[in-house]
Amino acid sequence: MTDPDSQTATTNRKAEIVAALDLSEFTPDAYTDPSYLAAALDAGFDVADLAIAHEVSKRTIYRAINRHDIEHETPPKNGPARRLWNSYPDTISGDD
Repeated sequence: MTDPDSQTATTNRKAEIVAALDLSEFTPDAYTDPSYLAAALDAGFDVADLAIAHEVSKRTIYRAINRHDIEHETPPKNGPARRLWNSYPDTISGDD
């Protein structure tokens, strides 16, 4: 059974991308195109947004970014640094 909330989030994210990038339609495999990927990231969409819209994992989006040599911060692979990267921002105190 498909979660209706996740389907709504996916549909909304697709519509946001189409509007922001002035596309005629949403193409499910567009994340493999370097110009689309760079434009989406420049428009302010993050890896999670793209993963939701394209119904792939964040890892798949990161691999596409790396494959096309697009400048973008990549999370650490393992250990404490990865847990820190994935933690909720308010978990770590500090200056904003």
